[in-house]
Amino acid sequence: MSLDKIKEAVLKASRTEAERINAAAARQAKEKLDIQKENLRREFEYQYEARSRLIEEEYARKLAHFQGTAGKEYLEARNASLRAIFDRARETVLAWPADEYGRVMKRFLEKITQGRQGRIRIHPDDREIFSTLLAGIAAGGGEGQAVEIDEGSLPERGGFVFITDDFEVDATIGTILQDIERSLLPEIAEDLARE
Repeated sequence: MSLDKIKEAVLKASRTEAERINAAAARQAKEKLDIQKENLRREFEYQYEARSRLIEEEYARKLAHFQGTAGKEYLEARNASLRAIFDRARETVLAWPADEYGRVMKRFLEKITQGRQGRIRIHPDDREIFSTLLAGIAAGGGEGQAVEIDEGSLPERGGFVFITDDFEVDATIGTILQDIERSLLPEIAEDLARE
């Protein structure tokens, strides 16, 4: 073999080896690049999902806060409306003519006292009405004399407190209206649930 042929064989072998090495290096570089691309894609996807979740959580918190605030404001407005209605009802009852107010108080008085002895505590402005009521009940054969007007007085006009040695019954307008309001709460809640 001549030196040229040996040279040519060595060059051919080295070219083949260089091509194989280049191909292997290119394949490895491509695999490495694909792995890095996949890692970057996963990282970006993870960051996107994490940031999306943070944004969703932040907006969910803001929405819950807004809904809570709106609900609270709605309830406050509703309660203010109810309070205004019952305040107006109280004013209306207190503005009734003496005979109408007396008829209503007589029914409460008869229902609560039921012939028991005791005293009624009233506001000084109601003394004349209740004195007439008790005299009328006594004249009608009722137990009016068993009930007397107490020495003490209520701070606000409207209704009475029946006092015995064993118990007291609050039949003031404020308490009566509170009882009516409490009895209406289920209906009010049902109406609100439908809205």
